[in-house]
Amino acid sequence: MNWPTGEAALVTGAASGIGFGVAHALVAAGAKVALVDIDEARLAGAEQSLRDAGGTVLALPFDISETDRWESTADRAEEALGPISILCNVAGVNGGTTADRTPLQVWRWVHGVNLDAQFASVAAFLPRFKSRGGRSHIVNTSSISGLIPMAGVAAYTSSKFASVGLSMALREELAGTDVGVSLLVPGAVATPINFNAGAAEAKLLGREMDAAVAEKNSALLLQGADPGRVGEQVVEALQQKQFMVVTHREWGPFAAHVHREIERAYEEFDGRHGPDPVATAMAAGEETISS
Repeated sequence: MNWPTGEAALVTGAASGIGFGVAHALVAAGAKVALVDIDEARLAGAEQSLRDAGGTVLALPFDISETDRWESTADRAEEALGPISILCNVAGVNGGTTADRTPLQVWRWVHGVNLDAQFASVAAFLPRFKSRGGRSHIVNTSSISGLIPMAGVAAYTSSKFASVGLSMALREELAGTDVGVSLLVPGAVATPINFNAGAAEAKLLGREMDAAVAEKNSALLLQGADPGRVGEQVVEALQQKQFMVVTHREWGPFAAHVHREIERAYEEFDGRHGPDPVATAMAAGEETISS
């Protein structure tokens, strides 16, 4: 399978972890890659590493939550590499704790990176994909926390659930077009997310990072999947036009439990309000929302 040989891609969170793994796999598959990350020094190292591996890459350091910069970033990437046809939203942060102990400032920061940036990047690139025609693809990264609610990380879980919803809506909106959509739902992957996000949150709040907490939270994570292998899995999903991309089968029963609760609520409801006309119309294949 030749695709994505010769294509141009943009990957966020590309300086380390899954983002670097995806960028490396795209380079290995013959794609040119624009590398986006907030960590300029680490991004420069990633750029050099991929160039040494024979890749055509461009480092574009910026804070992806600065949503008004996405159009200019898209322009810079395409000026250097040609039309971008693959958008991989990988960057993410974890922050805060329980809902009652998470500052609004942290809540907004987590959603800004994990959700607003995904929307803004799609808003910048999707019109380009549609106007140019031809095959293109969007990858959004959620988390197992986007399918299974996790206590103690309210902001992260909320943002990742929203990423699932955004991606599923995009899939419906783009059905029948040449724009594919994939949703990456990683479990434990050996990445520095807890250290990177811990340092960023501490800076945001004007305090020192609690290294002991970050290390404790990372202990099991660092025993997880190789991010390079996950990057290869993402490229395979792009090639096969696969929507849901999971990294660990062990989470299946947990996800099934969540869905059984939803199904049970509908099965046990007594239907006191009569049939829903919107659901009835949808079941009949009718359009229920005008655009």
